[in-house]
Amino acid sequence: MTVPDDPTTQTGARLAAEHLRLAYDARTVVDDLSVAIPTGSVTVVVGPNACGKSTLLRALARLLAPKEGVVLLDGQEIRSLPTRTVAQRLGILPQQPIAPDGITVTDLVARGRHPHQRWFRQWSPDDEEAVATALALTSTTDLADRSVDELSGGQRQRAWIAMALAQGTDLLLLDEPTTFLDLTHQIEVLDLLAELNVAGGRTIVAVLHDLNLACRYAHHLVVMKEGAIVAEGPPATVITEESVAAVFGLDALIVEDPVAGTPMVVPIGRHHRAAPEPARTSRS
Repeated sequence: MTVPDDPTTQTGARLAAEHLRLAYDARTVVDDLSVAIPTGSVTVVVGPNACGKSTLLRALARLLAPKEGVVLLDGQEIRSLPTRTVAQRLGILPQQPIAPDGITVTDLVARGRHPHQRWFRQWSPDDEEAVATALALTSTTDLADRSVDELSGGQRQRAWIAMALAQGTDLLLLDEPTTFLDLTHQIEVLDLLAELNVAGGRTIVAVLHDLNLACRYAHHLVVMKEGAIVAEGPPATVITEESVAAVFGLDALIVEDPVAGTPMVVPIGRHHRAAPEPARTSRS
């Protein structure tokens, strides 16, 4: 496996963590974790259930205070920055966000402009333009007047991403943005994130469960197990038969994805392992 680098040796990372210990009450979930997020890339965090992926993302977004260690945003400890400043630099889409009943897509996306409001500066042409741009980038302009409650899963996710884009940040953190979506909508959301990265140079960090989709869309993979980073780097370097067995406890073949050329994990499973040939019985 690839040994994670010390983030202090990596330059140009706008978002980094040093020696984090993250806990809920007395239960430590992440211990002595350090990571630097490559700027301008798509980073995907993968690992087994309950390994600390979402907990790490919450800490990077300043939604969870570390018990030890620090998260750095643009070289400053994130918890020392005003909430408004953080919201102007970093957008977060949590798991299963809940919209107020009856809210329209436009009103939801407009909430992304709240960090830019002041008592002396209310809604402005800049805000209007930011909302229109976010709707256009996410192909939700034609949904603008519809209630979020009426949307399909993929449409709803695009609306939430539009709200994050309206914040005007170039750092986006998304916690399991494809959960509960069918395959078509998963690809729709991930294609959108890839386009936002390529066209706008945005730094994107996402937690995903599907290893094959993670390999297809990530420039940089962070692999976690039991609250620690056990490997990170390009998918072709990180995802091997040995690493999948060690991290996920899964026997698998790693082949080349015929579409993307990235690693593709083909699970073997007990049912498809080669079974011993049945013993022959003699006939009298």
